Amino acid sequence: MIQIRKYIYLLIASVLLSACGGHTTYKSAVPDAPIHLEINTNVGMYVGFVPEHVTAYLIANESGIHLNGITQPLTVQEAYGYAGTVVYIDGFHPYAAYDLCCPHCLLRNQPCTIETMFAVCPTCHEEYDIYSGNGVPTHGIATEPLKQYMTTYNAATGKLFVGPRR
Repeated sequence: MIQIRKYIYLLIASVLLSACGGHTTYKSAVPDAPIHLEINTNVGMYVGFVPEHVTAYLIANESGIHLNGITQPLTVQEAYGYAGTVVYIDGFHPYAAYDLCCPHCLLRNQPCTIETMFAVCPTCHEEYDIYSGNGVPTHGIATEPLKQYMTTYNAATGKLFVGPRR
C-alpha cells in the first residue's frame, strides 16, 4: 500500500513538473542577430566601467563601441545584435545588456536612444526601464520588454562578455 502511494505521488509530481516546463521559454519579437562583445574593463576607455562606480552605459552598433564620447571600432569577432546593444550598469545592479530595437515597432534602422535610465523608441515613444535590469515598457504602448542579452563579468580578469541568452 505504501509503495502504491509512493508511485502515485511520484506520478503526480512528474506530471505537474512537466506541465510547467513547456511554457517557460520566452521568445522576443526582435529577430535574432549575432551578438558577441568582449570588454576588458582594465584597459583604455573601459577603465572604470565596473558596477562599483557611478551609473554608466555603452552602446555598440555598426560604427563601433561608444563610451563617454569615445568610439572604438568593433573587432572582427564582435557583433552588436539586431539594432545595436546598450550595456548598462550602476552602483546597485550588475551589468544588463539589451538590444536597442523596439519590440513594438521592430525597426532596425530606428534604434532606441538612451535618456538617463530609459531606452526611448523614436517612433512610438515607448520608454523602456533599463535601470531596473528588466527593460520593461513604462507607457503601455509595447507589450514586451527589450530583448535582453546575457552578461558575464569576471572580476579577476576585468573581462565583460555579452552574448545571446541561452
